[in-house]
Amino acid sequence: MIPARTIPARTLKPALAAAPAPAAPLAAAVYDARRAAQEAGRVLLAVASVVGTEHDPQGLDRQIATLESAGVEVMPSNAQAARFAALLTRPELEATLLGETR
Repeated sequence: MIPARTIPARTLKPALAAAPAPAAPLAAAVYDARRAAQEAGRVLLAVASVVGTEHDPQGLDRQIATLESAGVEVMPSNAQAARFAALLTRPELEATLLGETR
């Protein structure tokens, strides 16, 4: 099995004072990092959540699509992104993180 790495969850908030496309530089960095990891025989996983509304000038859906096109797993909330990242690196925590009893 190839060891996996995760990029810590990060929240992007499209807003009036933000860049026109705040997800673009992060997506480019993730794309480059995933490519470099693949060339080195490793897997790099990126997990994020994006906060905003469809009324933000940057477009919430466009920002999510930008990240997803770079291979980022975009979760609906910070909490879900954190749990997902934790499960990727520590699958044995499933019962604890998801509140399941076995």
